Amino acid sequence: MRIDAQRIDERIAVETTDEGTPLRFTWRRVVYGVVSAPEVWITRQAWWRSATRAPRGSGSELLEMHVWRVDALPLTDGAHRVDGTFDLARDPISREWLLLGVFDDQIDQQLFA
Repeated sequence: MRIDAQRIDERIAVETTDEGTPLRFTWRRVVYGVVSAPEVWITRQAWWRSATRAPRGSGSELLEMHVWRVDALPLTDGAHRVDGTFDLARDPISREWLLLGVFDDQIDQQLFA
């Protein structure tokens, strides 16, 4: 049984394939390995929550964010280990990776207790 995703919005380190597909990521000092083929889609950034402004004349590509939904397992020990489904995204302006959300049955107990 899956619950709704918990919104995380934290910067993370991501290791990718040459094509840019996530292989591993580090979140809260725990390394996770991707164990499924990612589902990829494009969403719009929440531009109203950002202080960053797009340069004048830039196109909609700066508002669009590619999201990878992956199943991942922890590869290292950590205080809050989560086995679950993760939404990873790359900010089109800063090029930094973000963990947008997590789906897991026990997420409330593990992260927000």
